[in-house]
Amino acid sequence: MFGKRDDTDKVRKKRVELHEVTAENDIRYRGPLSYFHFQILGWLCIVLSQVALFIRLAGRVNPDAAAGAMNALGFLQRVANLSLPFLLISVFAQLLNAEDGYIKQIAKNAAATAGICALFYIAFYRYIVGGIGAFLEDSGEIMPTVQTIIAQTLPGGFVAFNIFVDLFLCALSMFFLNYNPRRVFTGRARILFRLMALIPIGYEVGCMVLKGRSARGLIEIPIWAYPLLTVKPVMTFVLFVALALFVKTRELRFRRHGRTHEEYRAFLKTRRNSWNFSVFLAIMLVVVSLVDFAVVIGFSMGEMVQSAASSVEAKLSATPTPEPSALEAALEAALDAATQGDSFDLEAFLARLPEALPEVAATDATPEAEGEAAATDATPKPIKLDEIDAETLKAAFEDAMQEEEMDLAMNRGVAIARAVGFGGSVYLFFLAPLVLLFSYTRKPKYPWMGMLVPVAGIALILVVYLEGVHRLLYLLPFEKMRLEELKEMAALGATMIQ
Repeated sequence: MFGKRDDTDKVRKKRVELHEVTAENDIRYRGPLSYFHFQILGWLCIVLSQVALFIRLAGRVNPDAAAGAMNALGFLQRVANLSLPFLLISVFAQLLNAEDGYIKQIAKNAAATAGICALFYIAFYRYIVGGIGAFLEDSGEIMPTVQTIIAQTLPGGFVAFNIFVDLFLCALSMFFLNYNPRRVFTGRARILFRLMALIPIGYEVGCMVLKGRSARGLIEIPIWAYPLLTVKPVMTFVLFVALALFVKTRELRFRRHGRTHEEYRAFLKTRRNSWNFSVFLAIMLVVVSLVDFAVVIGFSMGEMVQSAASSVEAKLSATPTPEPSALEAALEAALDAATQGDSFDLEAFLARLPEALPEVAATDATPEAEGEAAATDATPKPIKLDEIDAETLKAAFEDAMQEEEMDLAMNRGVAIARAVGFGGSVYLFFLAPLVLLFSYTRKPKYPWMGMLVPVAGIALILVVYLEGVHRLLYLLPFEKMRLEELKEMAALGATMIQ
C-alpha cells in the first residue's frame, strides 16, 4: 500500500512541440466566444457612444435636468473606447480563419470607407455649405468661415469618425505581412511584398503627425480630409501589428522544422494555437494599456517642464532699463545747477550748458548711433545663472511652479496626447479576461448573420438619434406656447406655402 512506485510505470505526457500539434493531439478547450460575438459587442459600443454624445449635449443645454444621466457618462465613454478593439479582433479572427478572407476583408472595408467619405462630402458640401450659401452674397467666404469655426470649436481642430479607415489599414497590414502570393512577388520579390506593410503603417504615422500639429495650432487640417483620418488610438494599431507579427513569427518557427505553408494553415485551425493566441492577446492588452498610460503621462510632464522653463526664462530675461542719453544727462545737470529751491536762474543755466555740451560731443554719438545703442541695450541678454542672486532665482521658480499654471500645462499635455491618438487604449486591460473566453477558430452557426450586424447597428444609431433629439426638445430653455399661438403659427406657415 505504501510501497514505492516504479518510475517506469509512470505515464509521462510528452510536451507537444509547436510543429507537432495536429488535430489528433489537440487540446479540448475552445473559448465560447467567436468573432461574431465580438462584432456584436463592437457595434453595441458604437451605439453607446452615441448615447454618451446626447448625454453631453443634454448637460450643456440643461445641466440641472441632465444631472442624473451625467453620472453614467463616464462609464459610457469608457465603454465607447472599446468599440474599435472589439471590431479589430473580429476582423483579425476572420483573417486567420481563411487565407482567401484577406481580399474579401480589404475590399469590404475599402468600400465602406469610400461610402462614408461619399456620404460626408454630399451632406457637408451639398447641404451644409450649400444651405449657408443661400443666405450669403459672397459664396467664396463660406469655406474659410466654416473652417475657422470648426478649428476653434473642436478640441484638436479636427474630427475623426470613419472607423472603416482603421479596419482597412489593419486588414492591409495583415495582408502584406502574412499572405503568400502565388504568381506575382514570388521568390526574392516576396521581400518587397512584405515591405509594403510599411504603407499602412506610414499612413498611420502621417495621420498622427497631422493630428499633433493641429492640436498645437500649427496647421489646419482641411475639412475634406476628416473622413480619411484614422480614428483608433495609436496603441491599438500597435497592438494589431504585434498580433500580425505574432502570427508571422509562429509560422517561421513552425516551418523551421521542414513543414509547409499549407501545414501551417492547418495548424492555425487547431484549438491549441487559438488558446495560445488568446493568452498572448490578453497579455498584450495589459501591456498596451500600461504603455499608453505612460505615454500620456510623458506628454503631460513634457508640457509642464516646457511651461516652467518658459516662465523662468521670461522672469530672468527681463529687458534692462536703457541708460539716458548724453544730451539728456547734460540738460539735467544744467537744470540742477540753475535751480535753487523754487527759483530758476536762466543765466546760470546758460553758463552751465556750454560746459556740458563738450561731454555730448565727446561721446561721438550721432542720432543713428544712439538709436542703435538703445536698441542694443533694449534686447534681452543671455541668462547667466552665476550672475543671478539666489532670491531672484527662487522667486522665478516659485512663480513658474504655481499650481494653476501646472494644471493648465498638464491638461494641455493630455489634450495634445489624445489629439495625436494616445490615451484611448488605457482601458484595454478590461478586455483581458474576456479574450480568454474568445476563440478565433469557433465559427457562428449562421455566418451570413454577420452581414446583418452593421445593419442592425446603424438602425439602433438612428433610433438613438430620434429619441435623443426628442428628449432634447424638452430640455431647451424656452417658454412653452399656448395652443392658440401654435395654431396661429401653423396658419401663418400654411398661408406662406400657398
